[in-house]
Amino acid sequence: MFTKRSLVTAILAVLALAVLAAFGLAMLAEQPLSNSYVQLAQGWLEGRFDTDLCVDGDCALFDGKTYIIFPPMPGVIALPFVALFGPGFAGFTLLAVLAFLASGWLWWRIFSQQSGSRDIALLLVCVVLFASPLAFVTLRGDHVWFFAQSWGFLFATAALYFALVKPNALLVGLFIGMAFLCRQMTILYLPVLYVLMLDKDRAWFTIDWAAIRRVMALSAFPLVAIAVYFAYNAARFGSPLETGYSYIFPLEWESGADVALFLRDRVRDLGIFSDQYFLFNFVYMFIAGPHVEFGGKYLTEMLSFDINGASLFLVTPALFFALLAPWNRDFWFAMGTVALILGLTLFYHSNGFSQYSAQRYALDWLPILLVLLARGVRPAHAAPLALLTGYSMAVTLSMLAFGRLLGVPG
Repeated sequence: MFTKRSLVTAILAVLALAVLAAFGLAMLAEQPLSNSYVQLAQGWLEGRFDTDLCVDGDCALFDGKTYIIFPPMPGVIALPFVALFGPGFAGFTLLAVLAFLASGWLWWRIFSQQSGSRDIALLLVCVVLFASPLAFVTLRGDHVWFFAQSWGFLFATAALYFALVKPNALLVGLFIGMAFLCRQMTILYLPVLYVLMLDKDRAWFTIDWAAIRRVMALSAFPLVAIAVYFAYNAARFGSPLETGYSYIFPLEWESGADVALFLRDRVRDLGIFSDQYFLFNFVYMFIAGPHVEFGGKYLTEMLSFDINGASLFLVTPALFFALLAPWNRDFWFAMGTVALILGLTLFYHSNGFSQYSAQRYALDWLPILLVLLARGVRPAHAAPLALLTGYSMAVTLSMLAFGRLLGVPG
C-alpha cells in the first residue's frame, strides 16, 4: 500500500531526477569558448597572464591588454583539461556537476553527524542540492561566474567537513584557502571554523600553546593563498591589492548585451560598492519572489523572467529552521559570519545578476547557515521539512525550466 512517506519520497525523487536530467541536457548543449577560464588557462600555458578574448564582459582592460579579473583557482582546475583538449574544451558543466556531487556527499556526512537522523540528513541534502542556488550555478557551469561558485561552495563545504566530521586544522585551512581563491569572502570563515573545532568546555579566547598551534595550522594555507593572490594581482596590475575591478567595463568596450548595461553604468558612475545599491539588493535577497513578465494584448504571452532572481528565503523557507539551533557560542559566531558576508554583498554593484533561481551570492555564506540548519531540525520536524523541501525543489525546478524556456541569458 502506498503510504504518505512513500508518496513524498517518490515526489522528491522525481523532482531530483528532473534536475539531474537538466544537468545532462546542459552538458550536451555546452559550446566551446563559453567560459573565460579557458582563456585564462590557455594564457598560462603560453606564459602570460592576459587573454586573447573576453567572453563574459567582466574582463579588465589594462595597458592595452585584456585580463580575466576573477581569482585563479578555477583556472587551475581547468588547466589540465585545456592542456589536453586545447582552447576548444567544453566540459565545464561536467566539472561543475562533479563538484555538485562531491558537495552532496560531504553534506550527507556533515548532516548525518550533526542531525543524528538519516531521514533528516537525506532531506537536508535535497535542500542543498535541489532547493538552493547550487542547482542553478551547476546548470550554468559553462560560464565563468557559476563555475567559480560551484567549486568555491565545494571547497568551503570541505573546510566545514574537516572542522566537524574529521577534525584536521591543516586541511580546514587548505580548503578554505582554495575556497578563497574561488570566492574571496570565504576567507572570513576562519574565526567560525576555529570556534567550531573547539571543545565545548574550552573558552574561545583562551591563549595557550594548544591554541597557538591550532591557529598556526588553520592559517598556514590561507596565508599562502593570500600571498599567491597578492602576487597574482601584482603580476597583472602592478599592485597586490588591485584585483582588476578598477579596469572593468572600459570605455573602449561599448558593445554587449543591453540587459547588462545597468551594471556597467553602476560601476562607472557609482563604483563597485555603494550605499545606493542597498535597497535593490535587500529587496531581492529578502522580499522579491520569482517573477515572469507577461505581455501581448491580453497579457497572456510570457516575455521574460526577472534575471535578478528571487529571495532565497522565499524559495527555500526551510532555512529558517536554522534559528532553532541552540543559541550557543557556535550559533553566534556562525550568524555573525553570515551577517558580515551577507551585509557586504548588500552594498555590491551586483546581486548576482543573470539568475532566476534564488540569489547565487548566498552560496558564499550558505554553508555556515546549513550547519545551524542541521542543528536546528529535530526528528519531529521531518514532516514539515519534507513538505517545505518538496515545495522548494518544485519552485527551483520551475524557475530553471521557465528560464530556459524564455532564453534568459545566464
